[in-house]
Amino acid sequence: MPEEEWIDVAAAAERYHCSTSKIRRWVKQGELEMRLTSSDIDGRWVFTTWVRVRDLDDVSGVTARKEHVRKIRATAQPLTDEQKRAIRKVFLAHLLEREAKRKRARIGGATAK
Repeated sequence: MPEEEWIDVAAAAERYHCSTSKIRRWVKQGELEMRLTSSDIDGRWVFTTWVRVRDLDDVSGVTARKEHVRKIRATAQPLTDEQKRAIRKVFLAHLLEREAKRKRARIGGATAK
């Protein structure tokens, strides 16, 4: 993602899973820098508010989360063979249980007819 990428408020709200009002509030509170552009569309002026993605990452906490995950990954120890076996066992049990439920549902559905 380019360092100076700017997106409009509607795209920002969609990308960061919040409302356009929240983005505009951050602009009004001075937490986000904005640019305003205007264009003539079909004889009427349309104004668009743009915000910088880098600033949105900082304000919304994305940057802090990414840094937190990076630190965890940098210090995480690799799984031991015993841990891998335990995970495999639980996962296999889950798959077998799910398949058994599917079979019971098929058998139950066939006898109900």
